[in-house]
Amino acid sequence: MRRSALGKETRGVIKEPLFVEAKLEPRVWGGRRLAGAFGRELPDGPVGESWEIHGDLRVIGLDRTLDQLVEELGSALVGTRVDSSAGFPLLTKWLDCQAWLSVQVHPDDDLAREFTGDPRARGKTEAWYVHQAGDEAELIHGLAADVEAEQLRMARGEAILPLLSRFVPRAGQLLFTPAGQVHALGPGTLIYEVQQSCDLTYRFYDWGRDRELHLEKAVDCVLRSELVSSTISERSLSCPYFCMELVEGPLKWEVPPESFQILAATVDSELEWSGGSTLLRAGQSVLLPAGLGQVEAEGKFLKVGIP
Repeated sequence: MRRSALGKETRGVIKEPLFVEAKLEPRVWGGRRLAGAFGRELPDGPVGESWEIHGDLRVIGLDRTLDQLVEELGSALVGTRVDSSAGFPLLTKWLDCQAWLSVQVHPDDDLAREFTGDPRARGKTEAWYVHQAGDEAELIHGLAADVEAEQLRMARGEAILPLLSRFVPRAGQLLFTPAGQVHALGPGTLIYEVQQSCDLTYRFYDWGRDRELHLEKAVDCVLRSELVSSTISERSLSCPYFCMELVEGPLKWEVPPESFQILAATVDSELEWSGGSTLLRAGQSVLLPAGLGQVEAEGKFLKVGIP
């Protein structure tokens, strides 16, 4: 198959998929699964995250970050539904969870702006695609039945755990986690996360690790964030910030001018567009610019866009 190469000048429009340089992040709860699952070359130590699509990442073939390209092209890249003045709106990443992540919560847009003093700050609503889940895999996803959010104010350390809902994930599930919902990813899971481009995390509990907790702001997030129901799906989900669905080829569709799309290949897959074609390796993500037009794909993907 043939893969087209970007030149140094965009000439105000891009009519082919964009690849960015993924960034590996060490985490105390990470492991080595990204090497075995996707053939990634990893540095020494536990690697918890691979950032796949994000505004700070450099676009392959162009001497620009994705945010710089958004600033240059605006809606011609991200679509007419997206406020391009705030940069690329999403962050997608792979998470290799070999130990519990902290019990945490994120703010909604209003609280993010209040806490940071930045009128353009984003909150952090997110969703997960469960790619792998071991026999002992477990997640924390919300409060246990009949628990009142105010009870969180009194909980310290392990005392918070009985107040939380445990969930056994299965490979192939999509889980929606809105801002204000307490959660924690557990060991034995390989997750693709789609989220608002925001790094505001407030911890209730960290399993005895010596990291900062943020109890007051964490409780505020639960009590004051706009209430949105979490959902679990086997196929698709949508919220005001993004939509995502699991698709399997062969299939054809149009990438419209209203929104960019992101494809994350879950197996080795093929992608074609009017100007070329490429092989996507399992685990690889690609950005389809708004208005790209008709594309064809063979394989299995998570497809992400703006509703």
